[in-house]
Amino acid sequence: MIKHIDQWLFKTAPSSRLATLRILCGLYATIFLVARAESFWTTADLPARQVEGVGVLWFLDSPLSASIFHLAFLLTIVLGVAFTLGWRFRLVGPTFSLLFLFVATYRLSFGHVIHTEHLIALHLLVLGFTQSGDALSLGRRAQKNDAERQSAVYGWPIQIMILLTVITYVLAGISKVQHGGWDWLTGDVLRNQVAYDNLRKELLGSPHSPFGGWLVRFGWLFPPAAIATSIVEIGAFVALANQQRLRWAFALSAWAFHVGVVLTMAISFPYPLSFVAYAPLFAVEQIWSTKLVTRLLRRKTYL
Repeated sequence: MIKHIDQWLFKTAPSSRLATLRILCGLYATIFLVARAESFWTTADLPARQVEGVGVLWFLDSPLSASIFHLAFLLTIVLGVAFTLGWRFRLVGPTFSLLFLFVATYRLSFGHVIHTEHLIALHLLVLGFTQSGDALSLGRRAQKNDAERQSAVYGWPIQIMILLTVITYVLAGISKVQHGGWDWLTGDVLRNQVAYDNLRKELLGSPHSPFGGWLVRFGWLFPPAAIATSIVEIGAFVALANQQRLRWAFALSAWAFHVGVVLTMAISFPYPLSFVAYAPLFAVEQIWSTKLVTRLLRRKTYL
């Protein structure tokens, strides 16, 4: 058993695969911060009475100075660009990943705990504290065949990223069944949740899904939808197998699930919807395989 775990965890991978994941995740995180800049920026102006530290900021019982948080947020965006480019990665990698975790957690410490940033924060921590800057990096002189180097040093961080992705889905699926019980599998909990969520948002004047409100009249649709959701989430462990068909089946099913959530409840999980969340499951370094990109990466100059 231990031998199989060891073989799975310390699987070799090319340095370019881990580096490509750094680029994809770093680019997503930086765009996310810019796109949600208003939400992050105004967090510093929320009433002090709303502060209730969560996660790594569990000890927080009073807000930080607005100027300090604003500075940290701007620095996180700047470092996000450097992280993506792989510039001075030994310093930038850990710093950016920790700052992203900090600003994301701080925003959630004012009474509105959501979990859209959890998985990307975990993936960034893995990338930031490993050797994902060894290839495809700005300011680092490329060595011959640098991007093709195979080693478990580049493989185990990817395996951890896959494991983290699987755990988040399995825990979500188990939680639904534990709290919803049989009513979850019969579709009653899901149907009521869709109806409640859209009605509440409509009464509050928030964006909602007219499609979801219309859909609840068809009760027969929800049992198969609830069962399918449980299969996708609890069955996420199939992604641990090194079989591309199973990984594609999970990734596409999970992505379709998130699309369904958007359509029925206007709730967006941008990281999985971008498909970057599932990138560790695949040989993403192949996106650089075009002739032009290959020539550029093989030049003996600074990348």
